[in-house]
Amino acid sequence: MAESIAHFAVKSIGLSRVNGRKPCTLLEAARHNLREIQAEQGARGHIDPTRTHGNTVLHGPATAAEVCAHAEALQAGAGIVRGSLRRDHCQAIEAVFSLPQQAAVPDPADYFAKCLAWLAGALALPVLSAVVHRDEAATHLHVLLLPVKDGAHVGSAPIDRAALKRLRERFFAKVAGPAGLKHAGAKVRGMAKQWAIAAVFRRCEVLGLPAANGPLWPYLVACIERDPTAAMLALGIDANTIRPSDKTPHSEPAPSPIGIESNPIGFQKEGEKHRTLSCVGFAHSPPSKQPLPAITSSAKLWDIVGRRSQWTAPHQDRLRVARAAQQQAIARHSHKRPQQRPAPALRIGDDGLTRERDEYSHDLSAWD
Repeated sequence: MAESIAHFAVKSIGLSRVNGRKPCTLLEAARHNLREIQAEQGARGHIDPTRTHGNTVLHGPATAAEVCAHAEALQAGAGIVRGSLRRDHCQAIEAVFSLPQQAAVPDPADYFAKCLAWLAGALALPVLSAVVHRDEAATHLHVLLLPVKDGAHVGSAPIDRAALKRLRERFFAKVAGPAGLKHAGAKVRGMAKQWAIAAVFRRCEVLGLPAANGPLWPYLVACIERDPTAAMLALGIDANTIRPSDKTPHSEPAPSPIGIESNPIGFQKEGEKHRTLSCVGFAHSPPSKQPLPAITSSAKLWDIVGRRSQWTAPHQDRLRVARAAQQQAIARHSHKRPQQRPAPALRIGDDGLTRERDEYSHDLSAWD
């Protein structure tokens, strides 16, 4: 069920805006975790100030300024000059471990302590701060780590896509699983999401939930359409059963259009035998064995190959006529003698020069 799911998320802290990220500094993140931002505790905030006293600092200083000073001291000890880093460099890595309301965990404090110990060993990065929040809807743990390893600034490389996938698997195998918590499945997207939403709504209709929830039902509909995963878990819907069946129910053949019977005029059915439309309405003549007349003109060729083959000439005759016409055309062109060009005219002038004139000469003054 939804109460037995453990949540684990990781992100980088910095001024980068890549992929629509919201820029955040280490100081701002530490101030939020240590509840130093007064605006977050107003009437419209998601923090209940009457329960803030229940928050617990598991590791690190009690103020955000001291957290930043500790980070600077660790960087200086590793020989890292802050001025040599990019402006949008990764200032810290933040991990969040969350337990849903009414989670089946006997001791949440012990669970969060195990999460912190496992994370410090899995990433092998210095822990700057670890704070448990109990003043929000779900109890959760914030952990800030400095991205410095082996005397170098590693940025967000420890939580890239491949590393984060392995990190999640190890967390649920080492910490969440032994605590009796389940892995939160990936969000469904695309067509699978539409199938999931439809399956949830069908189950809700069977259980009578739309009528039972009254004015609250539209809000539940919006939540289900945004992400139906939690509703599927709550209703016990298996993700392997939401895909519609590919088999369509047997249906009667569609009725024919008005004014047209199932057997159109001029056509006859012959059992299951199908006839092509190329010969419908025309008499079928058997192949002719008589030799075809010689083709002497283009009109004769059109008369035989065109009109005759279109209506009555069978396929074999059309092919034979076309081949005969092709052979005759080749024969005519092969026996045609090339046109002889006239011999050039020669003339010896009074000056003793010989002048030649052929068909390409157009300057008549050359003869003068």
